[in-house]
Amino acid sequence: MHGKYILSIDAGTTNCKAVIFDSDGKIMGKAAVRMETFYPREGWVEQNPYFIISSVKKVISEAIKIAGVNVKEIDSAGITNQRETTVIWDKNSGIPAYNAIVWQDRRTENIMKGMAVYTSLIGEKTGLRPDPYFSAGKIKWIMDNVEGIREKAENGYMVFGTVDSWILYNLDSSRPQATDYTNASRTMLFNIRKLEWDRELMDLFRIPESMLPEVHPSLSTFGTLSLIPGRKIPVYSIIGDQQSALFGHAAISKGMAKNTYGTGSFMLANSGSDIPNAGALIGTVAYGLEYKKVSYAVEGSIFSAGSAIDWTKKLLNVKSYSKFEEMALKSRNTSSYLVPAFTGLGSPYWDPSARGIIIGLNHSTGRNEMARMAYESVAYQTEDVLLEIEKIAPVKELKVDGGLTISQFLMQFQADLSGHKIIKTDTTEITATGTAYIAGIASGFWKLEELQAMSSVEREYYPDTGAEKARSGYMEWKRAVTHSFGWEI
Repeated sequence: MHGKYILSIDAGTTNCKAVIFDSDGKIMGKAAVRMETFYPREGWVEQNPYFIISSVKKVISEAIKIAGVNVKEIDSAGITNQRETTVIWDKNSGIPAYNAIVWQDRRTENIMKGMAVYTSLIGEKTGLRPDPYFSAGKIKWIMDNVEGIREKAENGYMVFGTVDSWILYNLDSSRPQATDYTNASRTMLFNIRKLEWDRELMDLFRIPESMLPEVHPSLSTFGTLSLIPGRKIPVYSIIGDQQSALFGHAAISKGMAKNTYGTGSFMLANSGSDIPNAGALIGTVAYGLEYKKVSYAVEGSIFSAGSAIDWTKKLLNVKSYSKFEEMALKSRNTSSYLVPAFTGLGSPYWDPSARGIIIGLNHSTGRNEMARMAYESVAYQTEDVLLEIEKIAPVKELKVDGGLTISQFLMQFQADLSGHKIIKTDTTEITATGTAYIAGIASGFWKLEELQAMSSVEREYYPDTGAEKARSGYMEWKRAVTHSFGWEI
């Protein structure tokens, strides 16, 4: 141990953050930048790769300043990131071939329709299913649609990375090309049983192996950050954002589950050393602290959660979340439903051609009811996933995090709907915490078995008198959601 602090870089979809933790896991300082996202066409979602890097550099500098620490006192760093988002760049010049194609992007729907005959093969090897959500289709699209990129890639000049790899390449002067097991497991090219890139899948998508990064455990020596002359900070952790949140909750035992309410909403349940038979969900790598040894998870992925709230706020011209919450609390129970399938539906429906609808409107539907519908849509989608997870493993309680957990209406409605205790952590930066924990283990700050004692609770929500109405509304939600299926771009 050479320093007192851990630097955590959290490169998310909506915000890019840097957080400084001390050796007790306390946040000493943090900074954030709002990410710029572009929608060039219906269903297309992109970010500027250069803006990602400039944002990372900015928040690191600001977080260190706010924490009041010396760079020389930072012992190590961890990176966590939006998963599946795809960047391809020239390995010598570092110039991107195209914008980063974000995980929400649906342009590869036709590619994935062509892969439907390989659903069993893909599921067996990767735990995933053919869907535009994952990286392989995005890589193929860039290679097939950006002039000259396929030829350069096949000649070994172009490389692919998820956002973690792109950050590491740009912040380490030696320009490594590396990622971890969790991010690799989201590409649809990585065999989660063998923990290696899969030749058959690379051939299926016509992606040369030379493009792909080296894959390491989530705890590894990935490279170094050169923030000031003469001081290189080792990067000891890389892990996908949802897995990082699972680790931040110290959900390191089989059967422990968490749900993150962010731009999308993602529920993961730790399945230990067992590769889950995920059914309508997906199997994934939860984390790996040793070479060729991982814990797995079953995951449900909801594409529109916070984005559904933001869309409704904008529609109603509501500026603050507190006002939006107030509106929902004032509303009457409604038989109207918002199905926020803006970029298709994820778990358990897996319909990339679904589109958003509002159904069941009547004369009494007003602004307050619209706010309520938005929150309820998030809870209903979460219940869809929770019921699927419970087919695989029972869930006694659900740990939650993310920006939407500030809504007491949503959290109580979720408890009523699910019949489970909902545990909200008092750690506001749970995603950044997960990768910091892993880096801290590598630095000798903590031991794995100590993490649960470091986790603390802000509030618990229990099923209440609204449970019966919530369940009744859910039955109608199931009917409403079917009307969103099959809409083409």
